[in-house]
This record gives sequence, structure tokens and C-alpha cells, in this order.
Amino acid sequence: EILRSDWSSDVCSSDLLDKENKRRTVVLLLMVLSVLNVFAQLSSRGKDTPTSTTDRLSSDSEYKLIFNDEFNQPDGTLPDISVWKSCRRRPKVTWARYLSNSPEVAFIKDGKLILRAIPNSNKSAVGEEMLTGGIETSHSFAFRYGRVECRARVNPFDGNFPAIWMMPRTTLPWPQGGEIDIFEQIDQEQRTYSTVHSAWTRSHGNLPHSGNIELDMSLFHTYAVEWEPSILTFFADGKQVYQYKKEPDNPEQWPFDKSDFYLILNQSVGDGSWAKPVDTTHTYQMEIDWIRVYQRDKTNINKRK
Repeated sequence: EILRSDWSSDVCSSDLLDKENKRRTVVLLLMVLSVLNVFAQLSSRGKDTPTSTTDRLSSDSEYKLIFNDEFNQPDGTLPDISVWKSCRRRPKVTWARYLSNSPEVAFIKDGKLILRAIPNSNKSAVGEEMLTGGIETSHSFAFRYGRVECRARVNPFDGNFPAIWMMPRTTLPWPQGGEIDIFEQIDQEQRTYSTVHSAWTRSHGNLPHSGNIELDMSLFHTYAVEWEPSILTFFADGKQVYQYKKEPDNPEQWPFDKSDFYLILNQSVGDGSWAKPVDTTHTYQMEIDWIRVYQRDKTNINKRK
């Protein structure tokens, strides 16, 4: 009986030991699975597509959309004439020398604004070699301070010179009133440029007033500027391209608090001064998906007609 009792005790002890080992194994497995799950979550976060700048702005209660054009009119129509008008041709100004109001150089297609620079097939009507498209809002919309975003794609080629930019409503001669170039691209470069112009930058050309970054120009990108009372910050797809700050007690350096600015979209061509000379047999094109302007609620100067 004593031996049987000892044997039974040994069996019970063995069973308890097995159960404890199994419990520890289960706990260890659960801990491993938990750690793996944490790593999986961290990994998936790294693969998430970043929220677009526009989505962030839309969810930011400080910002309100005050202007937009999605260019969703029927194919072949002109941009909304209550908002946009053709830029005026100025033969002695590089970007404006070939401007035309022809429907062949500014029209809607597939929900996008198409701006072109095309060979002029009728020189008897206009003696220029090319016709280029450009539209602006000086008669309908201007604002001071806020954020502009524009989604666009260009087609690089020697002589290419498209732009998304702003000019002031002012009687001052250029560049005393300032100029804000949100986006420019030249020739076959895979690069976006953001620049400011003023009387100060013109007389101090050795000082920086422009920035640029490389981009794949075969793709659409969102170009933006955030304009505040003492700083201009430029972006491409949410990445900062350049920043220009106000200097105290130097009004010539910062004319960007004296006027409302209006929007300009244009497809121009070079003359060799920056972009290479135009190829007069080539058709140049910029596509614009949309353009939007936001302001903070507390901005004192809002949109104006």
C-alpha cells in the first residue's frame, strides 16, 4: 500500500508538472504572437499612403476653402469665363509674347484644363510663330494670405516654360509690387522651381530668392504655396521646396503685404534667356486637374472681386 501510494503521488506530481509546462508554453506563444502583431502594425503604418495636403487642410478647422475650380466642364469648352480670362499678349515680355485667346490653346478635356503652346498655322491673322495659352483671375478673384494648391502635369521638352503663379493688383510697375511663382519648369528638366520677385530681388540678384527640387514630370504633382504675413513657403506633394522670409524694416524686400494677388496659369515657351529657344514645330502642353485656395478663419483680408 505504501508503495502504491508513493507511485500514485509520483504520477500526480508528473501530471502537474506537464500541465505547468503546457501553461508556460501557451503563455510564451501568446507573448510571441503579441510581439509579432505589434511589429506587423508598425510595419503597416510605414506603408500607409500619406494623407494629401488638401485632406489635411480640409480637416483643419482653421482653414476654409474660398476658391476652387475643378475644371469639370464639358470637353472642348472654355474655362469658366466668369472666373477666368485670357492673359494679355505683350510682344516684348518673354512669357507673354505669343499669348492667344484661341480655343486651341486653352480648353477643357477629360475633367482637366489643357493649356498649350502650338505652331501658328495662320500667320496672316497673327504674325507670330507660336500661339500660347494662359488664363488669369484679375477681374474676378484676388486675395491676401492663405494657401494655394494646384494639381498639374507637364510634358518636358526643349523650350518648355509652363507656370502656376500670382501677380498683385497694383499700379506699381513690375517687380515693385512683387511676384509669387508657385511652380515653373523648363526644357527637359525633371525639376520644379519656386521663386519670388521684387524690386529687392532684382537689385540683389546675388541673394537667394528661389528654390527647386527634382520630380518625375511624367506624373501629376500638387504644387502649393502657403502665404503668411511674414513668410512664403512653397511645396511640391507636401515636401518643402523653398521658404522666403520677411526682413524687418525693409519694405522693398517684402511687398507681399501691400496688395491682393490673383492667379495665373499659363503654358509658355522659352527664348534662350532661361528656358531654351522654342521649337516652333512642337506642341507643348500642361494639364491642370484642379486649383484651390484656402484661408484661415481669422484672416482679416479675404477674397475680393
